[in-house]
Amino acid sequence: MNAPAKLVAFLALLVAIFGISYATGTQSRALLAPAPTHKSEMVAPPDTVEGYTLRAVEPTQRPGRDVVVEFAVTAPGGQVISELDHDAGEHMHLIAFRRDLTGYQHSTAQQGEGTSWWGILNLTPGPWHVIIHFQSKALGREIALATDFTVSGDYRPEPLPPTADQVQIKGLTVTRTGELSTSADSGSAITVTDHGQPVTDLQPAHGEMGHSVLIRPADLGYLQMHSNPTGTGPRLDFLGAVPDQGSYRLFVEFYRGDELYLAPFTVQATR
Repeated sequence: MNAPAKLVAFLALLVAIFGISYATGTQSRALLAPAPTHKSEMVAPPDTVEGYTLRAVEPTQRPGRDVVVEFAVTAPGGQVISELDHDAGEHMHLIAFRRDLTGYQHSTAQQGEGTSWWGILNLTPGPWHVIIHFQSKALGREIALATDFTVSGDYRPEPLPPTADQVQIKGLTVTRTGELSTSADSGSAITVTDHGQPVTDLQPAHGEMGHSVLIRPADLGYLQMHSNPTGTGPRLDFLGAVPDQGSYRLFVEFYRGDELYLAPFTVQATR
């Protein structure tokens, strides 16, 4: 894409984003639309699946906040993806994080010119991993693709945080209960409190009252878990088993007062 065309696409992107975003400017209200059904299988997505491909247009990015990162996403035969029905709540979801499992972000990619898709990310130096997923009408199932890029600068990888069942996020206390295991009936829950008082005005994230993603550190396999639709808090229940014992990184998202809350946990599956 030449410089004038890229500038036009970028300006069009900004208009689209600010027209549908939350007050933060980076989270779309389209994420509140009903989400497609996701597979309950932990996978490490490749960059090509049945003719659908994903790659970062620029393999090296500069660090910074609100960086526009361009991806090329193509349908079989190198065609432009045109099968997403946004009015029906279908979107291209973008999950990005550094390979040491820091900097986790989950948003909706915006379509640019041709096969170009854009995400706005907060980037720190180091190797980054990106997963996109969307519903393919042609295949009748979800497609998940992944790619990598590098952010320039002094990279200092952080160790996986120790196992903990409680985190403080923007003044709220988020407590995790239950057991993560390989059993089919494995389940866990989070409870949200504000200075000891139950929070009962939670809002949907990505189509559900709560949304969570498990990442397996060994190969960056991931699994999405949506909460049971049981009210607006303080408790959100999630169902989902893991394939193996070991450590996992769990990212739970919910909204309150139109503000995104992201609660990260390190969870150990012992059986």
